[in-house]
Amino acid sequence: MSKAVDIDLTQAPGDELAQETLKRMIYFTKREAEKDGRTFCAYFLDMALNALDEDSEEMNMLLKAKITPLTISEGKGAKENA
Repeated sequence: MSKAVDIDLTQAPGDELAQETLKRMIYFTKREAEKDGRTFCAYFLDMALNALDEDSEEMNMLLKAKITPLTISEGKGAKENA
């Protein structure tokens, strides 16, 4: 396992484990993007890491405002396939 993130899987609660896993994935993807010269991609991955580290009410409200739920309606195509 990497020296950067070394956690004991038996002691970490489920939510913290999921968040640490996500942080690790973002960190390594960001590192690969920096190696490949994709600075714009690396910048957004860095913003994602900062958002995960900064668990504030303001950040949560911003994320909720930007996320739009998708609604699936039964259209003409759904009735024809049935």
